[in-house]
Amino acid sequence: MGSVKNLLVQKEPVDDSLGIGVFEFTDDYSVFDYGKMPDTIPGKGEALCRQSAYNFKALEKEFGLKTHFRKLVSGNKMEVNLVRVLLPQNNQIYEETRNYLVPLEIIFRNSLPEGSSVFKRIESGQIGREDLGLEHMPKPGEKFEKPFLDVSTKLEPTDRYLSWDEALELSKISEDQLYDLKEHALNINDFITQKAQSLGLEHADGKVEFGVGPKNELILVDVCGTLDENRFLWNGIHVSKQVCRDFYKTTPWYKAIEDAKAGGVEKSAWPAPQPLPQELKDIVANMYKSVCEAWTGEKHWKAPALEEVMNSYKAFLEKN
Repeated sequence: MGSVKNLLVQKEPVDDSLGIGVFEFTDDYSVFDYGKMPDTIPGKGEALCRQSAYNFKALEKEFGLKTHFRKLVSGNKMEVNLVRVLLPQNNQIYEETRNYLVPLEIIFRNSLPEGSSVFKRIESGQIGREDLGLEHMPKPGEKFEKPFLDVSTKLEPTDRYLSWDEALELSKISEDQLYDLKEHALNINDFITQKAQSLGLEHADGKVEFGVGPKNELILVDVCGTLDENRFLWNGIHVSKQVCRDFYKTTPWYKAIEDAKAGGVEKSAWPAPQPLPQELKDIVANMYKSVCEAWTGEKHWKAPALEEVMNSYKAFLEKN
């Protein structure tokens, strides 16, 4: 369950048995942890659902990776296996615990596009160039020779970055499982990167989540390889949810919401944003549909070609 997708639980997971549920992907979108924005992006939910289903099936086939995907129910609904959501901050996870969501987001970074959170962390001293394996301070567009893996919390009110030792302690998985989890993340990253390259896209970064099953096995859960979970670029221009983030950064609302966060204002009292301009909303809708059709090889909307969509976005940026 999240701000952009609903979960219908058909069978509750228990400590020794997976549950069953249906993800319903909506056309809602969310930026800067605000939650559901005031408008919707037509076709976005179906595009995310179909692209993610394609990725789950491909990863199972190529790497033998165990995932929670069961089947596509309809355009914007998929049936999945469910693990329990237990909170480490409430001491609900122990080393012998089974069938639970690993409370971590594993982030893979191939480059540092403009807007990457890494730049904020460098500025605040939370991370240094040495941590990134670099001998110089990075600039927007910096590419890594090898993918860089990062890790953050998943089930806290605000995500925070962790060391791998902290991640191990928080999640209660074993050192061997942590090693396997990293290997899975790198394989997933390679798959997404190669697929993106075949479409003329650069895969900058993305995230994945895992569960521990009833038999202590790692399971890929949630969603992966979509325009919401990953950042792609076309000739240096963002092709992802970052487009919405970039627009809102130009509005007074962005400063207002950052000030509210810094001032400890309750989320319910955060200022409300304005909807996207209609022209940009149409472009973003076509972006989701176009990438999904090219990625899966299935035509559901007969969306414009990606190059045409991106040229429209370029024109919008130049005009505004």
